[in-house]
Amino acid sequence: MNRSLTSEKRATAQAQTRSDCMRQLGRLAPGSGFAIIAGALLISYWLRELAPGVLLGTWLGALLLLGASRFVFAFLVRHRFDESRFDRWEIGYAALTGLTGLIWGLLAWMPIPDPEHNRLFIIVVLLFCILLVSSSTLVANTRVLSSFAVGLATPLVARTLTLDGDLAILFSLGLLVTGGVTVLAVRSHRSSLMAAMLDRHEAAAVLQQQRVIFESAGEGIVFLKPKPEYVVSCNRRFTELFGYSQAEMIGMPPWRWHPDRIQWKALVEASLPVLIDGRPYHDVLRLRRADGTEFWCDVTGMAVAGSDLAEGTVWVISDISGKRAAEAALRMSEERFRNLVKLSSDLYWEQDADFRFTHFDGPDDFTRRLPTGRILGKTRWEASDIFGVHQAMWEHHIATLRRHEPFRDFVYQINGSDGHKYWLSINGNPMFDDTGRFVGYHGTASDITLRIEAEERFRHLAYHDTLTRLPNRRLLSDRLDQAVRNAARYGHRVALLLIDLDGFKKVNDQHGHAAGDRVLEAVAARLREAVREADTVARMGGDEFVVLLPEIGSTEDAVMVADKIHGAINEPIADGLHNHAVGSSIGISIFPDHGDSAEALLHRADHAMYHGKSRGGKTTRLFDASSLN
Repeated sequence: MNRSLTSEKRATAQAQTRSDCMRQLGRLAPGSGFAIIAGALLISYWLRELAPGVLLGTWLGALLLLGASRFVFAFLVRHRFDESRFDRWEIGYAALTGLTGLIWGLLAWMPIPDPEHNRLFIIVVLLFCILLVSSSTLVANTRVLSSFAVGLATPLVARTLTLDGDLAILFSLGLLVTGGVTVLAVRSHRSSLMAAMLDRHEAAAVLQQQRVIFESAGEGIVFLKPKPEYVVSCNRRFTELFGYSQAEMIGMPPWRWHPDRIQWKALVEASLPVLIDGRPYHDVLRLRRADGTEFWCDVTGMAVAGSDLAEGTVWVISDISGKRAAEAALRMSEERFRNLVKLSSDLYWEQDADFRFTHFDGPDDFTRRLPTGRILGKTRWEASDIFGVHQAMWEHHIATLRRHEPFRDFVYQINGSDGHKYWLSINGNPMFDDTGRFVGYHGTASDITLRIEAEERFRHLAYHDTLTRLPNRRLLSDRLDQAVRNAARYGHRVALLLIDLDGFKKVNDQHGHAAGDRVLEAVAARLREAVREADTVARMGGDEFVVLLPEIGSTEDAVMVADKIHGAINEPIADGLHNHAVGSSIGISIFPDHGDSAEALLHRADHAMYHGKSRGGKTTRLFDASSLN
């Protein structure tokens, strides 16, 4: 028996059980009344010549009235019983049975002239029998039975006390034994009766719950048996799915729900071995409604009694047409998405809640160039193929991810699977499930290698001479400013050498500007070789060059570099059939001796250079303030 009822429903079942017990008393009351009347008449006839007529008549009249009242009680219970007034009905019937028991018990006090007490013994035995018989009719209610037993036992016990000798002992023992047996029998009988009634009500409640579940289920449920019964029962949802009424469904053969007999036979052949084995059978089928339309169903069936299919099978039908349509739409949407990804120049990626890569998709030529297989299952900062990000940038990026915030244009380099290095720009958005729980990131990665390289070229052009590829005036100015600041901070000297070519105009005039450009390229190469890697060689324009020595020990160090430059430039420059000869005039300014700013140093180095060039060229001149006069 299912004991899963709530306390409230169990209390309701108990109340119904009490009401049923009262109705049981009502059903037994006529029989009890008949037994009372018949017994009273028989005993009165037996004692008519022995007992006083008035007493016997009074006793008989009382029992006849009490017996007749049982019929009245039975009628009232059948037609007017009110469960809300159960206590009143119970107390009233208990009073009636108690009075009946008392009247029966008074029979033992009937004055009978019988010295041998034979008749008194028989009377007491009869009363004991009455007690046993009546207890079986009153067992449905403890209060009623107790009232009858007390009413009957009271005069019997009192009468026993008036007897003498062996008869008193015999009556007392008989009364005790009979009472004990009666109590045990009544308790057992009542316990069984009450349990049976309570179980019946609880079973009814459970069945009602199951009926409600059966009728309100969102799936169609049908109970089938073999021919000729077929559909034994089905719920409301099943009739709605197929468009038949409940009456039409009962007895309907199940193949009428299939598009054709072929599908029905295939279902039977496939499901029989599974059902006989006691396992549920599952399938997805197209079924047909009463109007001829078809729909997709999820079908599950199971035998009621294991391998005995004659006991029937239960089938649960779910309409999944909407689900399949949604799945088809989703597949189409995903296919469109994949096609768009393939057409896009971007890579699509996904990460789990721990920021590990789980999926990549994109154009084949893009994905082939990247080491996607090596970084699956890793975070960006765990992948050794990803680099080019400063520690502070990593910390900022990781903090953004842990806050589950979107990010844009996170740039890094990656080692390609083809051996090249690529620049990627990453965009990402957090993902959350239906409950709002964070489940990871997804986003795109764009290959910006060409853009970065173009920017590098533009940046190089902005700061370098296009012919010699040496730093131009702008980059020289930045480096000179930085050198001056460092020298001022750490107390060392900076030298600036301004170089002008001697004889360069003659090369242009005699051999053309193309030859002049080749001479400038050769001079630039020789200057780079003549100085340290930390020094800067720049072209100011025309045939002017600058060498920046960011740290020197003395002025003599700058003069030594100038002498080395003279030697490098004075060497003939081979150009096809011609050897071009040029010289150099060099002006030098020193920080902090000749100025405390980049502009001042450039101006004074230029002054020193022109001062030497005006005296014939091919000289090295250190700025001298007296030359300004």
